[in-house]
Amino acid sequence: MNEPSRKPVERGGRPPQKRRPRLTGEARERMRTAIAPAYKAGDTIRGLAALHDLSYGLTRALLLEAGVTLRTRRGRRDAGKAAGR
Repeated sequence: MNEPSRKPVERGGRPPQKRRPRLTGEARERMRTAIAPAYKAGDTIRGLAALHDLSYGLTRALLLEAGVTLRTRRGRRDAGKAAGR
């Protein structure tokens, strides 16, 4: 008895994520030296991550490894509380 062939069920609305190789050694050092001055000049972590095709977490970690002091979120989380709402 032949069953009709079925298409695999696609779940979720997101495309599959690509696997990035680990950033180690000299390549990691080059990335640190590339993003640290840009962050100090005013770029955001998310902006740098998108520009260099990195995750937010890796971008943040590289900045910390480079000795950069991260900026605050400028009160966005508690903006409503500060205004008495």
